[in-house]
Amino acid sequence: MKGWKVLASLAAVCMHAAVCTGAPEVLWRNGMDGIASYRIPALCAAPNGDLVAACDARSKNAGDLNVFQPINISIRRSTDDGKTWTKAVNSWTWRWDDAEKWAGSDPSLVVDRQAGKIFLFYNVWKWEDTKNWDRNIYRFYVQESSDNGVTWSKPRDISKDIAFPEWPFGKARNAGGFIFISSGSGIQTKDGTLLHTIVHVGDGNALFGSEDHGKTWKAIGKPVKNGDECKVVELGDGAWMINSRWRGGGRQIHVSRDRGRTWESRYDANLADPQCNAQIMRCGKVLLFSNCKSPSRRACLHVRASLDDGATWGEGVCVCPEGAAYSDMAMLKNGDIGVLYEGAGYATVNFTVVPRADVVREFKK
Repeated sequence: MKGWKVLASLAAVCMHAAVCTGAPEVLWRNGMDGIASYRIPALCAAPNGDLVAACDARSKNAGDLNVFQPINISIRRSTDDGKTWTKAVNSWTWRWDDAEKWAGSDPSLVVDRQAGKIFLFYNVWKWEDTKNWDRNIYRFYVQESSDNGVTWSKPRDISKDIAFPEWPFGKARNAGGFIFISSGSGIQTKDGTLLHTIVHVGDGNALFGSEDHGKTWKAIGKPVKNGDECKVVELGDGAWMINSRWRGGGRQIHVSRDRGRTWESRYDANLADPQCNAQIMRCGKVLLFSNCKSPSRRACLHVRASLDDGATWGEGVCVCPEGAAYSDMAMLKNGDIGVLYEGAGYATVNFTVVPRADVVREFKK
């Protein structure tokens, strides 16, 4: 009975939203294709409008990259706004044999609409010491697709390119070197810069990107204190804003008006969050934000809108009233919002559609 009461209370919270979405499409389910666990969703609209969805394929269990097991990035695509999807394939199958053992995790996508490319980032771990995993380090790799996610290039190591001298990159986790690229999606700014986020756990956030359509990647600006997994968005006046998971039941916000050289920070206690990765994106003049709308539980996933560059947010649309966690979003060809998210207690990765009109409806009352 206690479990039913919890679900009922979560549903009651979600009823305060403008509307709830219908049943989602399950794209990955634990056990599918012999994979024990699928986690960490990433979603984008390709240059031609097709949807590209990605997640971890964790072969043996639900453990993160530091757990001794093969992990690859699984990809599915849709050419009809999420009505149907291709079969799952790996963007690359990392070597795992007696000679070498590699794993790749935490996918993220950045679309270059000017160059017609998609860039897929993730963190890679080579098991140099299988008995003392904390001595190993994350590496940062990128693949790219020039055919809207159908095929992907060989992974390229950009670890040294995007390293910040302020952070102990190249050191093991037990030496303060737990640094990784955030999963989800990065952005392309108005001037064409490709922009994404990187995290130093327990320390803060920073940006990296490319000004030559992905030929080279570099660290941008300076790191900012206080932040974990995060996303970046360009505001209406051209400023860059990082929205980060943090402690205390809210979100940490950082804004830079000089391309990351200096930052203004504030804590948004009104943007309830249980320390879970979320997504923020711009749709015209509207900012959209997807996260678990709770200060303490990974549940009650919402998509909310802001008409004032994140100063205030609406109640939003309830996507999943029960267990949910990481999420990502992309705009569909018809202007609605596709949402990819972890559901059912990490048992599935789901896709659903939120009509854009439903998200902004409350502002028209």
